[in-house]
Amino acid sequence: MNLNCKIKFEKYLKENNLEDKNNLLELFSQLTLEQLAEKLLTLDEDEIVNYAIECVCEELLITSSYKIERTGMKLGLHRMEHILELFDHPEKDLKVIHVAGTNGKGSTCSYLKDVLKTKYKVGLYTSPGMLSFNDRIRVNDDFISYKEAYRLFKLVQETYDQNNPDPSDKLSFFEIITGVALLYFREQKTDFVIMEVGLGGRYDGTNIFKEKVLSIITKIGLDHTAILGDTLEKIAYEKGGIIQENDNALIYPASEGIVNVIKDICQDKNANLSILNEEDIVVNKVEARGNEFLYKGVDYSTKMVGAHQTFNASLALEALSNLKKRNIIDIEDSVIKEALSKSVWVGRLEWIRDNILLDGAHNNDGIDSLVAYLDKQKFPKLKILLGILEDKDYKDMIEKLKTIPAEFSATKVPIEIKESNLDNLVQSFGDTHVTKYENYEVALNNIIPNLKDDETLLITGSLYLISAVRGEILEKY
Repeated sequence: MNLNCKIKFEKYLKENNLEDKNNLLELFSQLTLEQLAEKLLTLDEDEIVNYAIECVCEELLITSSYKIERTGMKLGLHRMEHILELFDHPEKDLKVIHVAGTNGKGSTCSYLKDVLKTKYKVGLYTSPGMLSFNDRIRVNDDFISYKEAYRLFKLVQETYDQNNPDPSDKLSFFEIITGVALLYFREQKTDFVIMEVGLGGRYDGTNIFKEKVLSIITKIGLDHTAILGDTLEKIAYEKGGIIQENDNALIYPASEGIVNVIKDICQDKNANLSILNEEDIVVNKVEARGNEFLYKGVDYSTKMVGAHQTFNASLALEALSNLKKRNIIDIEDSVIKEALSKSVWVGRLEWIRDNILLDGAHNNDGIDSLVAYLDKQKFPKLKILLGILEDKDYKDMIEKLKTIPAEFSATKVPIEIKESNLDNLVQSFGDTHVTKYENYEVALNNIIPNLKDDETLLITGSLYLISAVRGEILEKY
């Protein structure tokens, strides 16, 4: 890992014509990452030292996450509750908008953040990282620095370990990074915090807020069925677990079964429930690069593409209306409209080149929205590079994608801690020809240089794949 840091740091010096006055390149070869971090923090800060600190702390965070995540997924709230006690309940100092759901969480969070930041200081917590490892924790549009993230990461981990009555009951990476987010948002004195649920809701590490300004549940679909249940109603029950006593809850339009589950939870919790009304949404245009729609008779536009984004945007508008009616926020309608029109969320039907489209669709609902978009746009010459994790309904997802005329390629998803069986993926295409690539770097190197002007490349199937290829494409192609 020191070698990766050294190469990155050396490249930075050359590109910016900077002199290594502290001979930091030598230290990269002589010291471990931990020793290097300690040494760098003793030096007088300047542009070069700060960049070196960020390089080292980024590597330390990544290596720490790999070590911890291999212990497996850990549901339950007692570890998070212990963290809150140890740090004097940072959650009580935050005004939280909590967002659960199967699809549309990230987009809805982004719409809310981009509107609220026009007047307020807004913390946003999402997962996984898409642009970088630290983009999951941000204030307005500024990501937490790796220096701060690593400092808080070690603080949370060490404080918990030193005060844990059961040494075998270790924190998961998600629990540590959630603790980091809470402490950081408290330190930053945010006006609002938007917290995206990691998995499910009821036992998710973010479900530790007794009081919130709003709980939102986006579209519910079948995903993580081995953990959350094999019916929409069971999954709705898990997602609805974020609703607290005397809460205010808002949900995406859903089937009667889903709505009844959420209604029962709200009744038990004495919570107020609002449901986005589909009849208030009129879709005027769904184009390759954006949408136009009416919500409650007012015209809006979005940069985020696909008909489903008109619903996600409308859900955000209804959430903002709810907060305005309760005198929690005060933002003019014209400001809301403009901020909504500019909002983007990377990796979701995102054009990163004129003819390269990324979409992190990783379950059946996501693929449904993607196929609907592709069917409407009818790109004449489409190439699709696909990577799907083994624990997903990849056979159904492939059957849906095959309805779109395209030239298919498949690759492994670049994440060590989860299964990505390339042979099974390719076999699921049946008689349809698929070009197989063992890794995404080879796939990109074979496809992109040969992409003609009238051809479109779509990469989809996994957020982990999208995150990896996005950086690779922007840097090399």
